[in-house]
This record gives sequence, C-alpha cells and structure tokens, in this order.
Amino acid sequence: MRCLNEEIARRANREDGCKGAFWEGRFKSQALLDEQALLACMMYVDLNPIRAGIANTLQASDYTSIQERITELSTSDKNTKAHDDKSASTSSEPLKPLKPLAQFDGATHLATQSSIPFHFCDYLQLIDWTGRAIRPDKKGFIDSSQPKLLNKLGIAPDVWITSAKEFRRQYSGISGRWDAMCAFKQQHNCGQWCKGKACSNALHPSP
Repeated sequence: MRCLNEEIARRANREDGCKGAFWEGRFKSQALLDEQALLACMMYVDLNPIRAGIANTLQASDYTSIQERITELSTSDKNTKAHDDKSASTSSEPLKPLKPLAQFDGATHLATQSSIPFHFCDYLQLIDWTGRAIRPDKKGFIDSSQPKLLNKLGIAPDVWITSAKEFRRQYSGISGRWDAMCAFKQQHNCGQWCKGKACSNALHPSP
C-alpha cells in the first residue's frame, strides 16, 4: 500500500506540477463557527455551477445538494407513480449520496442540534434570489425584494452577493464572528492571525 500510495502521489504531482505530500494543499476543510458562516458556505457550494456558467438554474446544477433537495421535494407526492414509470436507462439520473443530507428544521441552537438551523423554504428563497444575482449573463442584477433570511440576520444584500461569489477566498480555514475566529485559532494552537476580518464583520453586523 505504501508503494502504491507513493506511485499515485508522484503521478499526481507531475500532473499538477507541484511537490510535497499527496494531500498537501489539495483538500482543505473550513471550520464554520455560526449560522452565518454555515449559510454562506452552503450557498457558495450550491451555486458553484451557476457561478461557473455551466448551469442556468438550480434544477440543472448537477451533483449539488440543492438539486437533490428540489428533486426530492418535487417527487415527494409522486413516489408511487415514479416507482411504476422508471426509465429503462438510469445514466442521466444524479448519483445518490452515501449519507442522507442534513435536514432543515428552523432551530437556532447549533450546540444542541445536528440539523440545519433554517427552514428550507427560506433557504430556497435565498438561494434562488442569490443565483439570479450572480449569473454571468445577468451580472449586477439584484432583485429589490430582499429574502427573509437576510432580513433576519441583518446582512446587507451587496455583502451577501459578494460572499456568495468569494467565500472561498475570503477566509482561510475558519469562518464566523471575528472574535470567535480568533478564539478558535488560539484554542487549536494555530497562531493568532486570522484572514477575513472585514468580511466577517460585514457578515455579522452589529445590532
């Protein structure tokens, strides 16, 4: 196994033009410390196909959780019919996840729950609104009707749109309220410097 791993690592490094351990720099996790960070990250990932210009709608955004959720929602009342009318070919069907997606429940206490602390209807409203604003063919268009979640969290529309487009570059391993980010760094002995102070403060406006 060690020899196989070394051969794969060497080949991948040659293809990518880099050096070092195979996993180094290729896969990174992001600590999401609060509901704003969770929401921004989910939005960034779910809208990746639209942002990249390879999909125009949420339903056409292949291999995203939002596509699967919409599909499940639209077929929930047609399970019996769908079972009888299965197509002979399944090549165009989206891949099924190994684990079920986390459920939306509208709760607000992250410390005592494992579900997503929003209502799905509110998330769907926000992602539809955001997707329209970041589409390459409609750059700069922002619907005047502000989504319920932005009002609830007090996030300005322009700040949110920027976050949906730039989330990955705004932070480095940690996202959340600024003081919580610094405390997380110290707690895990990762130094004191954090990237993203201005973005964090904009996403967490003072009451």
